[in-house]
Amino acid sequence: MPAPTGSIPVVDLVLRGGRISTFADPEQGAREVEAIAVAGGRVVAVGSDAELAAHAELAERVIELDGRRVIPGLNDSHIHAVRGGVSWTRTVHWEDVRSIGDGLELIRKDAARRGPGEWVSVVGGWHSSQLAEGRAPTRAELDAVAPDNPVYVQELYDLGVLNSAGLAVCGWTDSSDDPARGRLDRDDDGRLTGRIHGVGAFSVPLAVALDADAAESEDGVRAMFAAFARHGLTGVVDGGGLLVTPRDYDPIYAVWRRGELDVRARIFLSAWTRGGEVADIEQLTALLQPESGDGMLRIAGIGEIPHLGCHDMEGLDPFTLTDQSHAELVEIVRLCAERGWRMSIHAVLDYTLGRILDAWERVEEETGLVAGRGFSIVHADEASRDNLGRLARLGAGVLVQSRLVLKGSDYVAVWGEEATTAAPPIGDLRELGIPVGGGTDATRANWFSPWSAIWWLVTGGTLDGVGIRGERHRMSREQAIAAYTRDAAWFTGETGHRGRLLPGYDADLCVPTLDPFACSDDELRDILSDLTVMDGRITHDSGALAANR
Repeated sequence: MPAPTGSIPVVDLVLRGGRISTFADPEQGAREVEAIAVAGGRVVAVGSDAELAAHAELAERVIELDGRRVIPGLNDSHIHAVRGGVSWTRTVHWEDVRSIGDGLELIRKDAARRGPGEWVSVVGGWHSSQLAEGRAPTRAELDAVAPDNPVYVQELYDLGVLNSAGLAVCGWTDSSDDPARGRLDRDDDGRLTGRIHGVGAFSVPLAVALDADAAESEDGVRAMFAAFARHGLTGVVDGGGLLVTPRDYDPIYAVWRRGELDVRARIFLSAWTRGGEVADIEQLTALLQPESGDGMLRIAGIGEIPHLGCHDMEGLDPFTLTDQSHAELVEIVRLCAERGWRMSIHAVLDYTLGRILDAWERVEEETGLVAGRGFSIVHADEASRDNLGRLARLGAGVLVQSRLVLKGSDYVAVWGEEATTAAPPIGDLRELGIPVGGGTDATRANWFSPWSAIWWLVTGGTLDGVGIRGERHRMSREQAIAAYTRDAAWFTGETGHRGRLLPGYDADLCVPTLDPFACSDDELRDILSDLTVMDGRITHDSGALAANR
């Protein structure tokens, strides 16, 4: 769809000679074109090379694709980027580590770089199933590679391991009591092993290991988004998270104010005061207006934890939502509905989902302000057909994440093989017409790679080959990429200008290192981006594509 004759604008960028997937609906235009022209942060034309020849003549830069595939920029519809960014440069990243030896070598190098006495940390984003040894490192192994540094290694939200120096800085000795909401492992003689469990225990080393000043936190945000752009990400939807406070957003706001964001951020705000959740949400919704922000950073809604008492964690432990917590959740839903806020709530278990739907339906019956307002559920891994029917009647969506890539065995052990192969029930979601957004739930609970999540949506696979999702609940490659582009835009109310490559849409795109529609399944999981463009500007360039000018 080239611009009409006589109205061709001066163009910032033209990509031509490619196979560009527009994700257009039939009435919008062609689903694949050769060329695309970008100006002022928007797509101005798509079509054949011949149709866009005049645009190329006026373009500041022209890139020859030589038959390469182009897709809309990827948008992780549920990730914890705000929390991850502030500590990105203070942590060692193990997403690509495949043995304990390799992981320990990264810790050794980081300790040498930082110097004695400085914390060295690996905070989530990895699991024992990805390591050849199938286990976490020990206190003794951490002592051996970094004896002069406190070291903390956290495996997702399952386990933390401290070395001897780390235990000492945390103030834990063999005679210490367990922290509230946490546990310290001991050997048969009562000595600390260095292994810790539970958010109450994790919070102690995290508070000191990740402490950073404003400048370092802002550097972390920029570094994290540069890593995301290398994978083809042009957008993230941040889900708030456990005890994330308003001040934790200062670094990303600072980077945004300076115009330095390389990835669009959409933010859901969570409650942060246990026992004071209603007051938290009342204050947030009174001080902020829905959709505050701009095209780079915008407040998307309330969630994923509007009430800490309604959070069933990973769905692997028994959970009960008390009547008091439920009554307060109803009050919070009412506040959001009456003040025009979108809501997204974490629910892994079908029991939790049912209780949340009770709250939504009650407020809908009272106010008529929930159905069709873009509410969504995060995870819904155990959702029953009945509860999915209730979601469909409310016009709500479901955000699914690839957490089971790393933890298939854990879910089979608790839920059983049959239930795990239908987690989440993507086939039912699609059959009922429920919008589905793809994501990772990273940066602590999973890998952040969008292509590993797309691989999981397509194959249902897990690293250990246990708990593979059944074929009915898998997606085609086109559907999976749509869940990361076109469909992800639904959850932030941006379907009219994001997630497609059509005139008037945001100029967000990537050129994957391999054609995701033609490569093997194994290759699909490891794709990166050779060129990522966000808002019309290049945010990552591997140098693999030639430019005429």
